[in-house]
Amino acid sequence: MRQASLGAFVLRTFLWLPVCFGAWYLASHYISAAAAAVASLFVHGFAPGIVSAIEHPGVELAFVTTIEVLGAPGRAAFLVPEVNPLAYTYGLALFAALMLATRSRWWQLLAGASLLMLFAGWGIAFDFLAHVGIKLGPAIAHEAGIVGWRRELIALGYQMGVLVLPGLAPIALWAVFNRAFIARATRRSRSGGLLDGHGGEERHGALDRR
Repeated sequence: MRQASLGAFVLRTFLWLPVCFGAWYLASHYISAAAAAVASLFVHGFAPGIVSAIEHPGVELAFVTTIEVLGAPGRAAFLVPEVNPLAYTYGLALFAALMLATRSRWWQLLAGASLLMLFAGWGIAFDFLAHVGIKLGPAIAHEAGIVGWRRELIALGYQMGVLVLPGLAPIALWAVFNRAFIARATRRSRSGGLLDGHGGEERHGALDRR
């Protein structure tokens, strides 16, 4: 970026936000499918064998499990928790708006988006695991093999994936890719404050001399 103007950056960010969120929403079906593929890797790594498929009939992802539940008489039923992937992928739009506002390189945008997909997959996976291992009770957790330290780890992973990563990760990645811009903007802000201070001292000095 040629000039580290904080005001211009903020204006460009607000202009890019609706464009990026609109594009994210239009492509949300494909983004959610990619995030589901990443989530399946986390789930199979943490609790192998409990998910047979992940379906995407609408907005939400349906995790078809191997956990049997009470169904109609004479019919076997399996637990199918649902997770809303949009709650974990919206950071892509925020990250894209920030990167476009700072006129970052295209490879940085793609690299950051790829990392955000990993974080989104983490959040989706631990949302599902929290349903099975914590929210639905100890009987379901025991049948899924999620007991002891696994439940504690799921609780921690859920807190990270829900409360921290969706909103913080896009800003943190933008800051990593734009350290030079942040440094220049900070220096300009400080120099502007110093100039204002010196100007104030000169004005006070002139009043004193009068």
